Amino acid sequence: MTGQTSRVEPGSVAFVTGASQGIGEAIGRRLARDGWHVVLSARRREKLDAAVSRIEEEGGSAEAVVLDIRDADAIHETVSDVGKRLGRLDGLVNNAGRFAGRDILNTSIEEFRLNFIMNLEAPFLTMKAALPFMIERGKGAIVNIGSVSGLRATENTAGYGSSKAGLFHFGAIAAMEVGKHGIRVNTVTPGSTWSPSFAKSVDGKSEEEVEAMQKSGTILGRFGMPDEIGDAVAFLLSDEGRFITGVNLPVDGGAFWFRGGNRMIGKRV
Repeated sequence: MTGQTSRVEPGSVAFVTGASQGIGEAIGRRLARDGWHVVLSARRREKLDAAVSRIEEEGGSAEAVVLDIRDADAIHETVSDVGKRLGRLDGLVNNAGRFAGRDILNTSIEEFRLNFIMNLEAPFLTMKAALPFMIERGKGAIVNIGSVSGLRATENTAGYGSSKAGLFHFGAIAAMEVGKHGIRVNTVTPGSTWSPSFAKSVDGKSEEEVEAMQKSGTILGRFGMPDEIGDAVAFLLSDEGRFITGVNLPVDGGAFWFRGGNRMIGKRV
């Protein structure tokens, strides 16, 4: 890579879900800067291609694969195909997911289940498809993207928060099972982070209202940025994180401990 120092073994391949924009794209760009060949996946081809182009303009190596994580068969086929075609799969980032903010009485069973399909079942399936390639090489690293809504009770997040809480526990179980193969599994937990989806949740609010939300929601008095999540993921996937597994790393500006933000907007945190 031009003007950049690799932090990973040459030829290492990372598969990132939900990588066409926001946090997922930032993760992909950071991994590419570290020397990974990054496979970006999401539902929209045009956004994926644009993300790949940005990585290539920065001197990185990337490709795009279209994947709808609601389709169990497609997950297995897509991840397995990438591993077979490239001959390896060293890193996996489960970033794709779903948020729906409704109270319990107004949440349908279909909507509740969809949170679990996208936020918990999909990471299970991507991991199951990726693990054989990692086991074959005797090493690998997986990072699941959680949420502070999975760590604390927040109104209007019954499906989302519960599924993210399950993701934490699933990641810890996976770490215990695959550590003997030299594979590490960790969780990175963002708080409120600027992204296209988060921007929609504050659309129509004044600058003063948004500033007040930032000050009331975290110890550091601001929202997170996608690049800051990417930095944490890159660390855990790299050799620098080689003795870290089964942990949850909050990247939330202290939001988990700052209870004043618990009712901040009733939206995704």
